[in-house]
Parts: sequence; C-alpha cells; structure tokens
Amino acid sequence: MNKAIYCLLLCCIFSKGYAAENWQLVAENSPPYIGERLMDNGWVTALTKAALANQNIKNDIEFTSWNRALKLTKINKKDAILGAFYTKPRTELFYYSRPLANVYVGLFKLKGRQINYDGSIESLYPYSICKGTGYAVSEAFSESNGLAVTSTRGLINSLYMLQKGRIDLVAGTKEVGEYWLKNTEKLNEPGAPHVEYISPDLEHHQLHIMFPKSDPKSKHKRDALERGFSSILYNGVAKKVLVKHGFTQSKALELIDFIESSSTPN
Repeated sequence: MNKAIYCLLLCCIFSKGYAAENWQLVAENSPPYIGERLMDNGWVTALTKAALANQNIKNDIEFTSWNRALKLTKINKKDAILGAFYTKPRTELFYYSRPLANVYVGLFKLKGRQINYDGSIESLYPYSICKGTGYAVSEAFSESNGLAVTSTRGLINSLYMLQKGRIDLVAGTKEVGEYWLKNTEKLNEPGAPHVEYISPDLEHHQLHIMFPKSDPKSKHKRDALERGFSSILYNGVAKKVLVKHGFTQSKALELIDFIESSSTPN
C-alpha cells in the first residue's frame, strides 16, 4: 500500500515538473505589428507564439495601454511584454530578445500647417508636443528640458488631440500612427482635418520582447524564446507565418535574414 502511494507521488511530481509552461504576455495594440483585432493578433505576435509553441510553452496575451503593460511586467504580473523599444534605462529592469522588426519614430502634424522642423530638437522648442505615456521617442527627445511635452494614454488619443488643435505635434511610431489614421473611426469623423507624418525621423528603433529582471527565471525564459525563434527561422515555420500575414516571398526572406543575423542586446 505504501509502495503504491509512493509511486503515485513520484508520478505527480514528474508530471508537474515536465508540464508545459503557460506564459502570460502583455502588449499595447500597435498595428500593423501587434493588435487584438489583427489576424493572429499581428505578425509579431504570431512569430512569438510560434517560437513559444516550438518550445512547448503555452501562452495567453492581454492588450492594454503601454504604461500599464510596463507596470504589470515590472511587478511580475506578466512574463513578457511584446513590441518594446530598446533604451538604456530599460536595460536596468528588463532583458531583451533579439529584434523582430525595424520601425521609425517621428512627428505627425496637421496637413497644411507650417512646422519649421529641421531635424534638431531645438527647432521643436516653439511647439507643443504630445506622446503616449511611457513611450520611448529618442534619447535626445527624452533628455531635452526645452520641449513642451504632454502625455496621453496612447497614440490614438494623441492624434485626436492634434486634430482638435490642442497641440502642435504628436511624437509616435510612423507605421502605427498611419495605421490608426486610416482605420480608426474616431480619427475619421466628418470634417476631421488630415494628419501627416513629417521628415526627418526622430529615431530608428527595433521591436523586441522584454522580460523583467525582477523575475529570477526571466533570463531562462528569454533564452527559451530565443531557441524557439532559431528553430522556426530554420525549419520554415517563420516564413509560412510571414507569408500568411501578407509578406511576399522576397520580403519574408529579407526579414528572416534580418532576424537570424541579429543578436540579443546586452
């Protein structure tokens, strides 16, 4: 009888030790890369989930504001946050995955409005600028004391404030802002002024997955995800995901080459 109970306990311990992990992910809606209304929650999410599946890791994802996503991840309520930009201050709190995409951050203005921006931070001093709370723009932008910057919950709200004439400029991701301008009812009300992205860019960023250093298992989790990425890039799964999401064969291979050749930041 005792032997049977002992064997049963061993089986339970063994099963628990080798059960699939279930990660809790979090992200802000950032189409066309990540979004709860996109197919498979966007191609960045789809690649991440495929990499995790390769490592037998289950996952759930919550969509929320960027600032809340950061807070939840910092206090280990979430295992990782998708779609993060690399910044030096964040490296004190997070581990980064390899980059999955190149993105551009810059300024949006009302079409027809004269803005004397020459690429320097100083040329922005006369203007009021809005960005999402917790957003990384550029190092020079963050360190400048001469900018008049306000924050909103996210890029949609910032662009709406711009349309209403409450601010002069919005700082945000080019591709995401252009997506919202085309696909958000709030930004396409009858008579709403047109908004455009202006050059030059403020910063070039890359999209990563971030893991909180406050979790002692985070580096192990980051490394497991990296193994998953390496596998799906090699076995053809990544290419199938990208083609499914509208990439041409050549663009899919170009992105795969970029991800394969990239490394995790220190």
